[in-house]
Amino acid sequence: MKPVEILDNLTQKYQDALLLYQHGRYANAIYLAGYAVELALKLAIVQRLGWSEFNPPATLRCLKVHDLSLLLRFTGQEAQVKRQQAWSKVVQWSPEIRYHNPAHASDADAQALLTATKQLVEQLCKHSL
Repeated sequence: MKPVEILDNLTQKYQDALLLYQHGRYANAIYLAGYAVELALKLAIVQRLGWSEFNPPATLRCLKVHDLSLLLRFTGQEAQVKRQQAWSKVVQWSPEIRYHNPAHASDADAQALLTATKQLVEQLCKHSL
């Protein structure tokens, strides 16, 4: 995926997460917000490494993961991001949450993750959501 495609995709995921949140669909809002952070991390990696797209060579296939902590290490921004309160909220996300009972997702949890996602995307990608 080219950088502009990643940016468009993460923006769409975030906007969809906001819509879901506004309609009380907190679990799905949380899932998409976390996915937006994953895409932001991958965009930051592309930018740092000067790649024309996110298509890691065989030696870096480990980057084709959903592990936010691992991806953060390759952005060149690990120390700065880990100092942000937003990171402590976002790092709890995993794609496995899609299997959790949606009744356990709260308004407060979704709102906190949406706020943290917005902050981290702006920091990592220099892009305002």
